[in-house]
Amino acid sequence: MPVSARPSHPSPHRARAPLPALVFGLVGGPAAWFIQLLVSFGLGQEACYPKAVPLSAPAFGGLATALPVMEVAAILIALAAAITAYICWRRSRGERAGGGHRLVDIGEGRSRFMAMAGILTSLGFAGAIVFTLPAILAVRGC
Repeated sequence: MPVSARPSHPSPHRARAPLPALVFGLVGGPAAWFIQLLVSFGLGQEACYPKAVPLSAPAFGGLATALPVMEVAAILIALAAAITAYICWRRSRGERAGGGHRLVDIGEGRSRFMAMAGILTSLGFAGAIVFTLPAILAVRGC
């Protein structure tokens, strides 16, 4: 098959947007939210309800500080994932002709599609994490 007759690679700019960066951009926000949710729930439950009877105060100190710190760390991780995805998108946005509508409609250009999905996913989960922060700050420990 002559070189000119070969189909082009679906991701011609794959070297500009490395796979680990694309994967972090895509799953960093959801992973940060998931880990924050599990750890916050586990710490809150164990601190206030370790056995059959609920406690009137947390069983260990520092819960009021640990939960907001985990929230902020999760927000920062999700934002770092969104920024990483945005950088990958900027590097690979010229993979195929057409704008964002063509990207979503046809899905040409794997790298830029993964980067765009990473931006949307990480920002969405960063928003979800931000919306849980007031509950942690407003609700008392036990």
